[in-house]
Amino acid sequence: MLGSPAPSRNQSKKDNMRQVIVIPARMASSRLPGKAMIDILGKPVIRHVWERCAQVHPEGDIFVATEDEVIVEYCVANEMNCVNTGPAECATTRVQLLSERVPAEAYLNIQGDEPLVNTQDVRRLLDYNRNNPGRIVFGKTGCSENDFRDPSKAKVVCAPDGRLLFTSRAGIPLDIRGNFVTAERAIWLFAFYKNALDRYVEHRRYSKLDRIEQLDIIRFLELDIPVHCIDMIGDSWAVDEAKDVKIVEERMKSAAKKG
Repeated sequence: MLGSPAPSRNQSKKDNMRQVIVIPARMASSRLPGKAMIDILGKPVIRHVWERCAQVHPEGDIFVATEDEVIVEYCVANEMNCVNTGPAECATTRVQLLSERVPAEAYLNIQGDEPLVNTQDVRRLLDYNRNNPGRIVFGKTGCSENDFRDPSKAKVVCAPDGRLLFTSRAGIPLDIRGNFVTAERAIWLFAFYKNALDRYVEHRRYSKLDRIEQLDIIRFLELDIPVHCIDMIGDSWAVDEAKDVKIVEERMKSAAKKG
């Protein structure tokens, strides 16, 4: 009887590729201080994010990245990997600081205020990385006209192959009369590789557009580092304000009833 063919060298590399999920979290927040530790149905926000990630990725490769001892202490007490990165200017910088201590081929940034992060979207990102190593990638989905007009929702414009051309809080693209026709918005689930993260941190002086828009991903474009987008569901709900806590609670209760 013939045995199964040996896996190819490329397939072996894919299978052995280490991907680390990083959950940046901090207590300081202008709109909702301490939101990472706000209790939702008996667990802090950060724990909900961790558990969702753990549904699709080994716990040994999930890390909370923070500068706050209260978060570190909670993680240690609950057997959650945690790195105290010290202060960071933004979540992407915090991921880079963690990458100095935790080696991996890819680093996924799953925001610490997303207790309803869609596990299918996280899995989609993991799968994409295995087949396309060494890329920066994040999610996108369709955009309603209301979201198109909302500067809190970043819009993306991509080439046919998914390469990001630009992202902005402004409504793009517009037709010649300045009207909405169709658009896509960003889903902030990222994947990075080490060299790109290092360049991001080293070249803060090139971040003019990044500073204006306050969108981390623009700095990579300014550095001429290719960025790609992939389709996602994007139905999560971030805890940014006090009203979001109730919304998330109701969504969790509804999902539990449906089983």
